[in-house]
Amino acid sequence: MSSYQCIPFETLKQSSLSDCIDLASSALGSSIVKVTDEFFAPAINMINPAPPIHAPGKFIETGAWMDGWETKRHNPNYDWAIIKLGFPGSFQGFDIDTHYFTGNQAPFASVDAAFIPEGTDAESDQVNWIEILPKVQLPPTQHNLFVLEKETEIYTHLRLNNIPDGGIARFRAYGHVSPIKPTKESKCIDLAFCGNGARVVDVSDEHYTPGSNILLPGRGKNMGDGWETKRSRTPGHTDHVTIKLAAKGHLLKAAVDTSHYCGNYPDKIILQATCSEQFNPTDSEWVTLIEPSSVGPNGLFYFDLPHTENAFTHAKIIIVPDGGIKRLRLYGVLDGAEIPSVPIDINDIVTI
Repeated sequence: MSSYQCIPFETLKQSSLSDCIDLASSALGSSIVKVTDEFFAPAINMINPAPPIHAPGKFIETGAWMDGWETKRHNPNYDWAIIKLGFPGSFQGFDIDTHYFTGNQAPFASVDAAFIPEGTDAESDQVNWIEILPKVQLPPTQHNLFVLEKETEIYTHLRLNNIPDGGIARFRAYGHVSPIKPTKESKCIDLAFCGNGARVVDVSDEHYTPGSNILLPGRGKNMGDGWETKRSRTPGHTDHVTIKLAAKGHLLKAAVDTSHYCGNYPDKIILQATCSEQFNPTDSEWVTLIEPSSVGPNGLFYFDLPHTENAFTHAKIIIVPDGGIKRLRLYGVLDGAEIPSVPIDINDIVTI
């Protein structure tokens, strides 16, 4: 049986989950592929990256509107929902959030996982489901954070068991992407993409939205799925996100995306990089790849990078003095590969 610890949500950033990504999030392309019942509210709500909303007094045909997954009463067995992950990965913990479910929450839950080859039915008898979080109690209207003693194997699907029935507002599955490396080392890839294994290891400020959003797929839907800091009032202030690249590599071209940031984009941006064996380099020498440069509202801004002969492990995007950006793309090749002629043509690589 899996061993776990229940911790206060306030300690999340000090726990082993602090460098993890929510692999169940729809922002990563995860989806609900099977569900037993969603009479009151659909299971897709659970994997919405935004926090749940409380709307007292709002009713729909089936009853009170709830921002989560809610099944009908009196299940003699239990309900479940199967999530196909946007990226395969391993798991370190879970948040089974019951916010605003005050007497109708699922009283218990458990989590199973499986590695299911593409094209196989998730309900097939061939699928071997492994319990990775045993049955746990879920108090009402709160975060319920569980940290596993050991990180799991790599899986493609999760099954959240709602025992026996009721509501779950959000389900967060904290872990690490298992990236698929390019078959050709010379292939140019985005070394700052979470789907390739990049991680955020340090953020100066996440007042509105988390810094890890800049590594997500696509260009997002609104300002809620980018990174935005509070307004600064101190002269000389800057904010930053430090990224552990998907792999050690040569950085050739950067793209800074400010889509949906029309009045709160940074005045200027700076990009630095370093090569370090530290997970979060704190005493490393940083090389500037983009000197202070202006960006504009709601657009994509490309930069050809110098020092292509150097291989880096980490990058740091600095915004001056504050504001928000949607995504950062750092296109390059793995260390040891032949460096292509620069500047590279953005049309020759997979873009955002």
